[in-house]
This record gives sequence, C-alpha cells and structure tokens, in this order.
Amino acid sequence: MSVEQVVYVVIAISIAVVAVVGALMAWRAMSKAGAGLRAAEARLSLIAQTIPERMTATRAELAKVDAQTEHALWMLGNLDTRVDAARADLLAKRVASDRLRLRMIEGRLTVARLRQIVRLLVRLGELRRAIL
Repeated sequence: MSVEQVVYVVIAISIAVVAVVGALMAWRAMSKAGAGLRAAEARLSLIAQTIPERMTATRAELAKVDAQTEHALWMLGNLDTRVDAARADLLAKRVASDRLRLRMIEGRLTVARLRQIVRLLVRLGELRRAIL
C-alpha cells in the first residue's frame, strides 16, 4: 500500500469514527427527547381524558348563564313597562296635587276675605252703635 492510499484509509476511518460518534450523540439526544415527548404525551393524554367532562360541565354552565341572562332581559323589559306606568301615575298624582294646592290657596284667600268682611262688619256695628 502506498502512502497516498494509507492517507485515504486514515481519512475514511476518521470520517467513519466521527460519523459513529455523531450518531451516538444524536442517538442520546433523541432518546432524551423521546423520554420528554413520552412524558408530555402522558400528561396530555390525562388532560385529553378530562376534556369531554369539562366541556359538558361548561355547556351546562353556559346554559344556566344563558337562562339567567334571558330572565334578566325579560325582567328589564317588564321593568321598563312598569317604570313607564309608574311615571304616568306619578304625573297624574302631581297634577292632582297641584289642583289641590291651588284649591287650598284659593281657600286661604277666601278665609282671608271672610275675616276682612267680618272685621268690617264688626267695625260697622261699632260705628252704628256709636252713632245711635
């Protein structure tokens, strides 16, 4: 064998050794990654088993919230009608109250006039007695 062939053989053996070392390192890295992936798969499979139950519970909760929301909207609709009726009733009572207040003021004025007339009559009676 010539020197040139020996160099080629040494280079080929070196490349083979580097390839084997690289393959071993890749194999170790892949085995660590595989173990991590298996652990992740185990965790995810446990979570995946509970997803249908959680979805069912979530759907039930959403149905309950939907019913409560529908009831609240219905009550608000009725409340609006009741508030409008109460407002109209208060307006009618205010008009009646204003009428009563006007009648009371008129009554006070009438009482004041009657007092004045009575005073005038008493005075007229006194003047009549003084003259006669």
